[in-house]
Amino acid sequence: MRLLTCIAGIAVIAVACNQKTSTTTVARPVADALSENLKGKVSQLETDTYLIDSATGAKGKLESKSIEKYDDSGYTVSYSNYTANDSATTLTTYNRDANGYISGITTTKNGNPLSSMKIAVDSVGKYISATSFDSTGKEDVYYDEIASNDFAEVLGAKGHHPDSTLKMTFNNNFDSIYYVGGESKDSVGKVTYSSTIKLNDKKDPEQMDETNVAKDSTTKTTTAYTYNTLDNTGNWTQQTTSENGKPKKIIIRMITYKQ
Repeated sequence: MRLLTCIAGIAVIAVACNQKTSTTTVARPVADALSENLKGKVSQLETDTYLIDSATGAKGKLESKSIEKYDDSGYTVSYSNYTANDSATTLTTYNRDANGYISGITTTKNGNPLSSMKIAVDSVGKYISATSFDSTGKEDVYYDEIASNDFAEVLGAKGHHPDSTLKMTFNNNFDSIYYVGGESKDSVGKVTYSSTIKLNDKKDPEQMDETNVAKDSTTKTTTAYTYNTLDNTGNWTQQTTSENGKPKKIIIRMITYKQ
């Protein structure tokens, strides 16, 4: 979905809560299409990612293909992703309550259960908890102490093992509704991942600096984004990325608009 935007475990609950605007009215979460900086009434976003041939600098092999579908309010209904190296397709579907808050997430891989999540939001829009389950339906992580901004985007939370011991913590940063990086820490407070995203004047990513910390090594990556083509609505349709100064990928987007 986003950069995907938010990374792996961080992103999975980053669309699930909001704050109340009064004691009787619950504000609706910001639409996913808006937070992804999509203009116009988008019904589907197909994204094809190709590796750049290191010898020729031209578009090379397909790496992945994703399709994100939106409802009439701009909320994500489903997100599928095909990866060419293993010919695997994951499909994530989202259930929402009447106010637009996600109440459940289900993910399959090649049609088989992969993971799921149940999300609790109270009657005034206060995010209570999120519990994730593995492919067998066994609980693997429980999230609490979740803070959010005025746009229903999660600012941080704690993740616990089923025995209630701390597994990790994370925080997310936003520029208005746009994700601009975050940080994850392990159970002892050691940073395991961090990112900072710089946006251009159109609010699309311009540069992302990432740090991944493993047991015996630390890897830093700077990814730069350039935009080659736009459609008539102003959404980009081709993007080129470079990692640490070397051309890496070409991303092509096909956007379907509601009639």
